[in-house]
Amino acid sequence: MVAMAVKTREMARLTRVAVILNQQARGVNARQIARLSKMHPEGDIFVSTSVEHSQRIARTVVERGYDRVLLGGGDGTFVRCVTDLDAEARRANVPLPGVGVLRMGTGNAMGFYLGSRGTDEQGLRADLHRARGEAGTGALKPLHLLRVNGKLTPFAGTGLDSQILEDYIMTTRMLDQLHLGPLVSSPLRYALAVAFRSLPRFLFRKLPIVEARNVGGPAFQVGPDGRPDPTPLPAGTVLYRGPCTLAGAATIPCYGFNVRIFPYADFLPGKFHLRCTDASAFETLMHLPAVLRGSYRSPTIRDFLCDTVELRLSQPVPMQVGGDLQGERSDFMRIEMSGPPVSVIGS
Repeated sequence: MVAMAVKTREMARLTRVAVILNQQARGVNARQIARLSKMHPEGDIFVSTSVEHSQRIARTVVERGYDRVLLGGGDGTFVRCVTDLDAEARRANVPLPGVGVLRMGTGNAMGFYLGSRGTDEQGLRADLHRARGEAGTGALKPLHLLRVNGKLTPFAGTGLDSQILEDYIMTTRMLDQLHLGPLVSSPLRYALAVAFRSLPRFLFRKLPIVEARNVGGPAFQVGPDGRPDPTPLPAGTVLYRGPCTLAGAATIPCYGFNVRIFPYADFLPGKFHLRCTDASAFETLMHLPAVLRGSYRSPTIRDFLCDTVELRLSQPVPMQVGGDLQGERSDFMRIEMSGPPVSVIGS
């Protein structure tokens, strides 16, 4: 009887779920906010309108002692909110709440990774049900994150992905100046950015040179068979130096739409997957299905398991953290494991 009473109290406590929505996210609108308000206590729903507002919401969530938090938006929302929540939890010296995702953004790598169900009514109910831990669902599992430029993120880097993000922003600005923005959907903007900006640059301009150096504990190269070489690569080792189609790192295997760019992200505890490649557009397109599955192997792709690396570029380039383009081009990025894992609500 005592054990049952304790379990009942624990289950009741786990129903304390905060929902944080990013007003700038593609899938966050008045209709969705109203829909969520009918499924979840309105006082537990927070709509963030700015970076400063996100920080204030994080403080409120930590002070109220919510057990779990659902983040509505894309990967940038996840990065911003988890970073803010972590800072407030450290300040208050309390555990970070368990974190889940409502898949409402343009980039939804975390949503796919954690098994978020979508943004229709049925999907939202399922995600809320799981976050509340009802009927034994929504178990917490540990997820290591990277720390880059003071932010906690599941992935970061530079290369064609970052260039596409920059070109998407420039394309959006141009369409807005021509008063065509409301007429062009986000996917079509990406298509226009790739076709008229990113692809021509990738095909006809010289790639920047990147140097990836291990500056942490022993790193290990992943061989063509998908297994790490047991020979440790100590701090100071230059892991890769050459043209940069992509130089990035991650603790989860996928980008949005479950594209497995980093298939070894969760291979070795305490290490992230660093991938550096100078693969051409032709090679990538010729093997696109295998590339998207994460099964493609090639001498042009170099994979490593690391805990801290520094990327130095021959020129300032666009860089992304959690799928969000950083404010200015840069020729340097430090990527390291963040420390203790975050508890996430997995499927």
